[in-house]
Amino acid sequence: MTLKNIIHFINYKLTAYTEHDVHSPFVFDFYNELILNNYPYNDFFTLNEVRQALLKDETIIDVTDYGAGSRKLKSNQRQVSDIAKVGISNKKQSEFFYRLINKFKPHTIVELGTSIGLNTLYLAKAAPQSTIYTMEGCANIHQYAQGVFNQCQQNNIKALQGNFNTELPVLLKNLDTIDLLYVDGNHAYEPTVNYFKLALEKKNTHSIFIFDDINWSDDMQKAWKEICSHSEVTLSLDFFYFGIVFFRKENLQKEHFVLRF
Repeated sequence: MTLKNIIHFINYKLTAYTEHDVHSPFVFDFYNELILNNYPYNDFFTLNEVRQALLKDETIIDVTDYGAGSRKLKSNQRQVSDIAKVGISNKKQSEFFYRLINKFKPHTIVELGTSIGLNTLYLAKAAPQSTIYTMEGCANIHQYAQGVFNQCQQNNIKALQGNFNTELPVLLKNLDTIDLLYVDGNHAYEPTVNYFKLALEKKNTHSIFIFDDINWSDDMQKAWKEICSHSEVTLSLDFFYFGIVFFRKENLQKEHFVLRF
């Protein structure tokens, strides 16, 4: 973290709301059920075994970055164990996403940024009756993740490979709607806002859009603020590491909360 990021993080810790500060019934229930809840679903044990195996995997992958790349992994020759350690969602965040999907039960899920596939497994296992379309730019990482899915016999994942800028519009043409969008790729202002606007055409009133690394850079902070301010967004939740937006018609006025994670 830069000094600016450290100061921003300290300010977040000092000012972020907890369940005691929230007056919205929806957000209050959301926080209690999904943040404070430590109930260990049975899938968590299996998924943690996969995580531990990835943390020990010495396979070397030749990585092609199409976005901002990795801050901690500078070489394009990357060991799976290193990607698992610093390049994917941590256990707490992945389990939160599992609970989120288990609660809202989205039918059609789109993930931009498969990486080595672990987070995709959390999404897929949380909603076994749903279809998860996950897209990865790097062909070698895509191939590795596909092997992980096959080994875990997870059949509700459709893994796609290609540049998001060209392949996302193709995917969207074939979908009636998106119930949940998870964006964890590129990490730049213009592409992030563009993915949001493209996906808006397929959203419904119950859709949930998640954006990872909203404080990655000034660019990502700018993108996140623009997304939150969009007229279609009625509720936005900032968890520092990621942000979530809703399009709920029940919200008569736009609301934004910074919540402790």
